[in-house]
Amino acid sequence: MRAPTLQYFYLQKPLTLLLLIAAISTLCWIGCGEFYTKGEPREASVAVSMLEKNNWILPQVYADELAYKPPLTHWLMAVFSMPGGEVTPFTSRLPSALAFIFLIGICFIFFGRNLKSQEAFLACLILLTSFELHRSAMTARVDMLLTFFIILGLMRLFRWEERKDTRGFPIEIPIILGLAALTKGPVGILLPLLVFGVYLLLLRYNCWKIIVKLVPIALSSLVLPGIWYYLAYKTGGKEFTDLVWAENFGRFLGSDDLNIQYNLGHTEPVWFNFVTLIAGFIPWCILLFLSLFGLKYSGKIPGLKKIWNNLLGMPKIKLFSLVSIVVIFIFYCIPSSKRSVYLMPVYPFLAIFIAQYVLYLTEYHRKIGRAFGLIIGTVGSLIVILGLLTIVTHTIDPVQLTGIFTRHRRTLADVAATWQSLNSPQILYIVLFCLLISALYVLFSQLWKKNNLKILYTTIATYLVINLVLDGIFLPAFKDGVSSKPIAEELQKIYPIEDNNVFVMNNLLEYSNMYGLNFYFHNNFRNFEKEKPEKGFLLVGKDSFQKVLQRYGNDYSFQLLEMKENKNRDGEKVLEFYSFKREITHAEFKME
Repeated sequence: MRAPTLQYFYLQKPLTLLLLIAAISTLCWIGCGEFYTKGEPREASVAVSMLEKNNWILPQVYADELAYKPPLTHWLMAVFSMPGGEVTPFTSRLPSALAFIFLIGICFIFFGRNLKSQEAFLACLILLTSFELHRSAMTARVDMLLTFFIILGLMRLFRWEERKDTRGFPIEIPIILGLAALTKGPVGILLPLLVFGVYLLLLRYNCWKIIVKLVPIALSSLVLPGIWYYLAYKTGGKEFTDLVWAENFGRFLGSDDLNIQYNLGHTEPVWFNFVTLIAGFIPWCILLFLSLFGLKYSGKIPGLKKIWNNLLGMPKIKLFSLVSIVVIFIFYCIPSSKRSVYLMPVYPFLAIFIAQYVLYLTEYHRKIGRAFGLIIGTVGSLIVILGLLTIVTHTIDPVQLTGIFTRHRRTLADVAATWQSLNSPQILYIVLFCLLISALYVLFSQLWKKNNLKILYTTIATYLVINLVLDGIFLPAFKDGVSSKPIAEELQKIYPIEDNNVFVMNNLLEYSNMYGLNFYFHNNFRNFEKEKPEKGFLLVGKDSFQKVLQRYGNDYSFQLLEMKENKNRDGEKVLEFYSFKREITHAEFKME
């Protein structure tokens, strides 16, 4: 039996365990809780448009707004929604969850073939428990699928150089990168090839050879997305090309006009990327912080020449990982628009170094690992106490706290909404709390023993259970507490709402779009300013209605039907629902 085959069977059991953990930590909970931000329902509404309007190339959302991103994620959402006949939070989040599970799988296979099995296994557990990846795996956005294809493409590029010294043409790589571009645009092609090009330079490849090898891959990667871009241009014309320019190049150019016109948002300074990367590795950043106080420092700073020689002397897998981290991080420091999810392709490669460092701490600095376990255990204990006091005994009422602490009203209002949405104790609540109590008992019993590796894995297991409790109990209650779904259901139940009689003001320069309500109205909002309807219903923020009245008060009569508090923050704090009718002017009356 060949060595690779033996290695495959050696890795099979931990791979199965990792995939099982990834599936349990995501698939069981992605259907729990409604949409509560504007991003998720905006993406899900694209899938709604695909299914209901049969427009799979360039669907429209929120009145006449074109879809912001390429359609691969939305195609998957629509396909997953077909058996049930409707797009739901579960089917919308399913592409991200599956991409996360597959990402864990390919990372373990890739790491396991190039590193010690212990390091590969721990690196994947770090990915499983990192805050940013876990959060993104549970949301209906395009970023997790993009991360999967970028990482897969980078891994295949690494294997191509390792096996064939870049000889031949790797036909699977353009397909992978093309799918990445179909997920979020040209960055899916540019970024992996940029990382690989820098890596080849450090391996002392000739610059001309690098160009000759990478240009054909880049061009062939454009075939799949190029077909869609052409068809979309035929459908959307200049409006589509303007949107593509703003989304893919306006962010890098830092144009204020484009940022305002297309609501690109997320303009942040460079230090924002450092903060979000650290926060994204919660809870592991806590362990890394603790280690700063337990290590001894020699005070000697190596010279640049020695650092460079050590860099070039690294094993290929570590050099490739380091290049990936640095290039991707610097790449996303360039655009004015910055978000934490942009840095997710860094996480698997950074997890390698964190895993090796954690194993070093576990072996040589035992107190740090114990302190980390104690912190996680304390957090879990507080969750148990809080959960029992709120859900079971109702001793604590966060609603009353909102009137006491005025500095943090928004956060406490979210807590209050979560509290109000928590149901009486259910079987699921009891099972999850019992599971957490059991995990805490095992963790605290291990903390006083000498097996540091067991303490580490018990700490990880406890944190995984904490995530289960949060995802299964508290987060669904929070999402439901601030969702706009109840408002949509109530309005549709009371008033004669049809597919073409609810209008909104779709002008991002002056109004806030209500993507959550649009989704729960089945993506049937119409553009008031564009269509100038004779009559219907108007949904608008309270603060924005004065603008509407100033512009259209002479032409329309408006009657206020409902005023609703908007806990979602998707749009304005107070929403108003009007019926309206066009007034007949004197000139029109004379013509009649």
